[in-house]
Amino acid sequence: MRQSSFLEKFVTIIAWVGLIGGILFGFLVSKGILESKQEMCVPQAFVCFAGAVFVSVAGFAVLMLLVDISKRMHDVEERLDAESSKHKN
Repeated sequence: MRQSSFLEKFVTIIAWVGLIGGILFGFLVSKGILESKQEMCVPQAFVCFAGAVFVSVAGFAVLMLLVDISKRMHDVEERLDAESSKHKN
């Protein structure tokens, strides 16, 4: 099993920070909307929080999919290199 590259680790860290940070940011904005006690603040806060969670999870999924694709490409390259070196002998 190969080690992850620096870029893969970096993108994974960004994905996790984005997921956690996005959810926390949505929570804080929703809390601020609720504390304003304006008309229709509860539905606004709910939609804001739901949107923040959706965007965070979608961004996380996309970044993790990119990391997975990168790992699969490296595995295919290693297999092709192994096959080409086997056929050369």
